[in-house]
Amino acid sequence: MIDDSPFLKEIRNRYPRLGLLLSTIIDGVNGVANHAGFDPVGKAQPPDAVEALNVKAGTDHVHVTLTDNSEVRKHTNYFVEWSANDPAFQNPHVEYLGPVRGKMLNLPAKDDGGTRINYYFKAYPQGLGSDPQTKHTFFGTRFAPTPVTLSGSSQLTPLASTGSGTGKSDGSQSGSGFGKAIVRPPSGPKRSPAPPATL
Repeated sequence: MIDDSPFLKEIRNRYPRLGLLLSTIIDGVNGVANHAGFDPVGKAQPPDAVEALNVKAGTDHVHVTLTDNSEVRKHTNYFVEWSANDPAFQNPHVEYLGPVRGKMLNLPAKDDGGTRINYYFKAYPQGLGSDPQTKHTFFGTRFAPTPVTLSGSSQLTPLASTGSGTGKSDGSQSGSGFGKAIVRPPSGPKRSPAPPATL
């Protein structure tokens, strides 16, 4: 938040109306930032980690819910990541829950070859003006996530993840949420300039 105490008192003493105007502007900026989850002079602190991630499997879908009994601001957003056959989450798919702490996910039970898929899940919150919480909550534990299998017959090998937010477009930056950087530069090879025209 913008702290007006170092300079505003002096301005109010010399120019009362200007001081009042500046005080109103500062209060307005701080109020908007507080509601939206931003810090006008830097990054806001990320929300506390989620306490528990619960997963219930069906035939071709799972129901995930999050337990979060910490102080929650209205700009807190939640993310769940799932990984197919990879407990290290090297290329996870990101599900954006927004302010909701639960979602039904439709997932294939088997890959294209008919082999059952082991799914792994983790969750974390992020404020709009903060970095994502770096302490992720796993279904199971961080070093031994619990695999989840579905009992249905649907078959599909998931495509590779393309990530989320300003994270890398190859899906390799797990836990990015909205992103850690304000802008991600374009990715991919740069185009070579066209050869000059010859006469």
